Amino acid sequence: MKKPHLSKQRDVGLFRRVLLNGLKPNLQHRFEHLEVVWDQARRGVYDGEATRKQSDFDVVTEPSRPPRTPPTPEEVDAIRTARTSGESVRSIAARFNKHRSTIWRYTKDI
Repeated sequence: MKKPHLSKQRDVGLFRRVLLNGLKPNLQHRFEHLEVVWDQARRGVYDGEATRKQSDFDVVTEPSRPPRTPPTPEEVDAIRTARTSGESVRSIAARFNKHRSTIWRYTKDI
C-alpha cells in the first residue's frame, strides 16, 4: 500500500513553520525575505534591484561612531604628564577626544 504524498505547497508550509518556530523576529524577517526572493527566482520573476532592500547588503563607508583606537605612546605620555600636573580627567578626555574611563585607565596608578 502506497503512502499518500503531501502536496508540495503543504510540505513547504510545514517546513516553514518548523524552521521559523522560535526564531527571533529579526532573524525570522530575514528568512521570510529569503523565502520570497528564492520563490521569485525559482519562478523566474526575480528582479534583483527591485526586491533588494537598501540596508540589507550595503557596505558601511561612514560608521556612525568614531573608531575606538587606543592612545598612542606619545598620547599616553602627554596624558600622564597632564594628570600629574593636576589637570582633571574630564578636561584631558576632551582635549584628546577619548572617553573619561580611557584616561582614568592610563592615569589611575599615578
